[in-house]
Formats: sequence, structure tokens, C-alpha cells
Amino acid sequence: MIAEISVIPIGKGIDLASYVAKVVKIIDESGLDYKLNPMGTVVEGDSDRVFDLIKKCHDKMLELSERVYTTVKIDERKVEKGQMLEQKIQAVEKELGRSLKK
Repeated sequence: MIAEISVIPIGKGIDLASYVAKVVKIIDESGLDYKLNPMGTVVEGDSDRVFDLIKKCHDKMLELSERVYTTVKIDERKVEKGQMLEQKIQAVEKELGRSLKK
């Protein structure tokens, strides 16, 4: 499974890097593969571990803020496991015939 998560504290201003860093630390320490992007973080792993991680991230932000807005997008295949983070990008690059910016 891959999931893109974005956990946003509401009412904390426009510079949220210190809040985001606390959540990314949890993701980094989870041992799951992940890629940070400007709008969220994509994580890959077993569905139980990914859902557990999402809850931990949401709960951490709720400790830091009175209100939290969390979005989650999930892509899971029954047959294919592992390395979807890279495979999805490589498939598009193959169709384009070139590497994309990362």
C-alpha cells in the first residue's frame, strides 16, 4: 500500500515547518519507505503499519494544536507489493521516454 498523508494544524499561522517536522520525524522513525513532497508525504508499507502511522501522525499534531486537518489518499493493489513509490514514477517516465524532475 502507498498512502499520501498531509497533517495540518489549524490556527498556527502560515509557517508550519516546525509542526510538519515533528510529524515527519515520526514517519522517518517508522522504518517505512517514504518521500516528502511540498504538499504531504507518501509512505509505503503493509496496510496495518501505514494506518497505524497515520494515526500516530494525526495524534501528534493534535497534541500540538487545538484543531487538525488530515487528508489521506490510498493506493493498494492485491497482487503487487513493495516499491510502488518508485515503480509508479518509472512507469510514467517510460511512457514519456525521459526522466522527470524529482
